Amino acid sequence: MFRQFLLVVVAASALAATAASAADIAAGGTIVKQVCSACHDPSAWKGKTPAQIDALIHEVVAGKVMHPKKLTLSDAQMADVAAYWASVANH
Repeated sequence: MFRQFLLVVVAASALAATAASAADIAAGGTIVKQVCSACHDPSAWKGKTPAQIDALIHEVVAGKVMHPKKLTLSDAQMADVAAYWASVANH
């Protein structure tokens, strides 16, 4: 009985994570179109994971990596942008 309950909980969590990812990708696409796409295209992110892209964006926002524009993004926005870039670059 407990095992069945655990499987249901795990499956529900996976579905919720999938739905959240789709929303994150959509939000990231909006930000990319407004802020990033004038200078960057998906080919720059080919083969990179969302975590790798997110780490680089954090470095840019923190001022540790040179960038032509000062970026002001929240952690959630950076994750959204990374999810979007990874989704379009690797498909």
